[in-house]
Amino acid sequence: MTVTHGPVVIRRRLGHVLKRLRSDRNLQLAEVARRLEISPSKLSRIETGAVEPKFRDVRDLLDIYEAPVEQRDRVLDWATEAKSPGWWQPLSAVVAGADLDLLLSLETEARAKRTFSIPVAGLLQTEAYARDLLAVTQPNLPAGEIERLVEIKMRRQDVIEPARTDAPPLDVHLVLDEVALHRVTDPEIARGQIRTLLARAAQPNVTLQLLPFTAGWTRATSTFSIFDPRDPDNDWPVVNVESTENDMYYDTEPTVASYEEVWRNVLANALDPEATRQELLDRLAD
Repeated sequence: MTVTHGPVVIRRRLGHVLKRLRSDRNLQLAEVARRLEISPSKLSRIETGAVEPKFRDVRDLLDIYEAPVEQRDRVLDWATEAKSPGWWQPLSAVVAGADLDLLLSLETEARAKRTFSIPVAGLLQTEAYARDLLAVTQPNLPAGEIERLVEIKMRRQDVIEPARTDAPPLDVHLVLDEVALHRVTDPEIARGQIRTLLARAAQPNVTLQLLPFTAGWTRATSTFSIFDPRDPDNDWPVVNVESTENDMYYDTEPTVASYEEVWRNVLANALDPEATRQELLDRLAD
């Protein structure tokens, strides 16, 4: 099983805590930067998680802020973890345009992920379905790059395995648009995917609901996910919205709240988990 820390989320968490310590002591950013002998812009990037901070800089900042020993030890652990690359980075680095650091860091560090998805969501895809989907949606990718992306998709599913040991398995609540069960190129791939959906839905950490065509229109117009933090004191909810070109990420309270409303609207129109299970079984029986 391959599960590691999510370095991007840890950098953001680390920067958030360092900024809070500075604010609690009424210290100006420029003053602290001068004492640390770095530029204010660099300190600002550390506080936003935009850069990987040096362990020495984090240690010195904690000295300046006179951080309590318990908090100091925890933050220094984060400084070490933030420097450890995710297992996916060697693979994604050789795939043109692949920017998976934030997505996989969020999946690794979150408590729960709530998703409305038009295709089957990546965490529940079979290898055959993932390959088929990538071949259609990424037609210009060489076969070797598609295979590397398929490998990443399969390995990222470790976060939902009940046997995960580094943290509790990620709770996944997926509302799947019924179109995902129809828009397939190979009936056998579709049947294999349905069997996997049924198996995953039997896990205690996976909830699967189907949004049927009979529900009509909903407020959701694209695939999106809401990540709920495992440590809400130091992390915060993030919304990922998928698009044809580049995914977007939002973490401001108003935007997160608006997607919470969309999520509630989707849930109100979806079949319940048992009705979803029966619908999938009926499709296998056809």
